[in-house]
Amino acid sequence: MRRTAALVVVGLVVPSILLGQAQVAEVNGVSLPYELDGEGTPLVLIHGWAVHRGFWDDDVEPFARRHQVIRYDRRGFGAATGKPDLTADPADLKALLDRIGVSRAHVVGHSQGAIVALSFALRYPDMVDGLVLFGPGMLPGQQPSPGDDLPDFEEWVAIGQADGIQALRAAIGRWAMESFGGPIEERLGAKAEALLSTYSGADLLDPPPPSNLVAPAGVADLAAVTAPTLVIHGEHDLSFARAAADLLTDGIPGARRTVLAGAGHAANWQQPDRFAGAVLEFLASLDRARRLP
Repeated sequence: MRRTAALVVVGLVVPSILLGQAQVAEVNGVSLPYELDGEGTPLVLIHGWAVHRGFWDDDVEPFARRHQVIRYDRRGFGAATGKPDLTADPADLKALLDRIGVSRAHVVGHSQGAIVALSFALRYPDMVDGLVLFGPGMLPGQQPSPGDDLPDFEEWVAIGQADGIQALRAAIGRWAMESFGGPIEERLGAKAEALLSTYSGADLLDPPPPSNLVAPAGVADLAAVTAPTLVIHGEHDLSFARAAADLLTDGIPGARRTVLAGAGHAANWQQPDRFAGAVLEFLASLDRARRLP
């Protein structure tokens, strides 16, 4: 398996979970660490809110057997610079792919990262061969339902302002352990804690104005998606994620849906073989179809 050479990110303190063979791309005024693994049709993995590219650690090996896997830290998360900005993320990804010479790829996004993937597929359709929306976050234009297990952002802001970033991270971690659904083993709880250890809280405690480089995609845009799409989530995923999956499956032309029984929001941690198998089967079907005369 081919891996990239390591580069030093000047001025950043990189936690041990992020130490690896990462390169750094300077795009749109920020520095984005990224990693390349394997060979084949490019496959981009986009992490969700408050975490970083390490979310995909256990997925890289099975995916890299068939694909060149590209994973990176979104701006404001992990070891990336800048502040989180959903209106910049799709443009950042385009600039990153341009930088490494990738003109087309399969794109997989988890949770908030699924919104980034959807927006990228809508704004840069010629760059997306296949789209996988995994445990999708709440879509712009999606109406919450009574009883939805939504994050209590106002409470988290109050906690962060009163008690600091460590208390904020702990509150987010408790919510995740209680709400993600399915079996959360002790080792997975430790993994979640490690991922959250890099979260700066900047988007909650000191939110920046949006850059508006790219308008985030919402419910009203779904009919315009042209990429073959798989919507995948756990049976016990967050209620708003399951509702978003309904909207995506109904709204995106030809979208397929896979529900992983017994799993929750971190289905790739809870049932890694079934998750990887479902995604790889979908992507292989697309690659086969493109090779047909």
